[in-house]
Amino acid sequence: MSENVKKGTVLSALMWASEELKSVGIESFRLDAELLLSEVLRLSRVGLYLNFDRPMNKDEKERFFSLIKRRIKREPVAYILNRKEFMSVELYVDKNVLIPRPETECMVEWIIKNANLTSESKVIDVGTGSGCIAIALLKNLPINHIYISDVSEGAIEVAERNIKTLSADKTFSKFVTSLLDGIEEYDFDLLVSNPPYISRSDLTKLMTDIIEYEPRMALDGGEGGEEIINRLIEEAYAHIKKDGLLVFEHGDGYRLDHGKIEGRYQAIYRGKDYSGSDRFMVLKRL
Repeated sequence: MSENVKKGTVLSALMWASEELKSVGIESFRLDAELLLSEVLRLSRVGLYLNFDRPMNKDEKERFFSLIKRRIKREPVAYILNRKEFMSVELYVDKNVLIPRPETECMVEWIIKNANLTSESKVIDVGTGSGCIAIALLKNLPINHIYISDVSEGAIEVAERNIKTLSADKTFSKFVTSLLDGIEEYDFDLLVSNPPYISRSDLTKLMTDIIEYEPRMALDGGEGGEEIINRLIEEAYAHIKKDGLLVFEHGDGYRLDHGKIEGRYQAIYRGKDYSGSDRFMVLKRL
């Protein structure tokens, strides 16, 4: 353990951790150090600044040191803390699920504002992961029930845990399957998905934090990055009612093949993320 941490106060521990994280190229070094120290001391980030001179006891120092060691190895803070905020709701996350991103919030916000759903509307979240999309819809729309699917049983367990904790007044049905394979539910008003859309060639270019820790199956979109999206568009048609919506997130440079949707869907909206990049597509079933 660092001598600075052994003898230090909250301030010296925070300074040490920030320097250690910065030295290995972690851009969010100060924020990460604050979040991890806040976890150890059970203080808010503001509380750290109000307690800079407070000495840390031996157990606190050892635990903080162990968390910083994990972050130095590029383990994401969300996995270390087992939580991540999405749409102002704190979710449980672990290595079974992709860490929710702000980009996905843009897609969910569009649905909340434009989908015109009722308490009787039938909605499915395909590839639910942590359940972040499903929970945001349950909390912000009048729907009382949602269907979720994921190929990973571990992911379904995380989503189930989150829904039961955060939307206990709502109900859900779950399917452990690839996309819609074997699901005998039809006439959905809305099918929403954040499918894998990173091309195989781009997977190796991802940050260590992502490629070495987040589930590959939640990232790998096939050779061109569109393999899973194309399957989703094809399979969704039989499950969505006339005038129902298919809303899905996609990667940079995605171009919809209009020939594949002709006579089946109408592309009605292409949405952008917070950085201004095209990030999601809305199709209406004909």
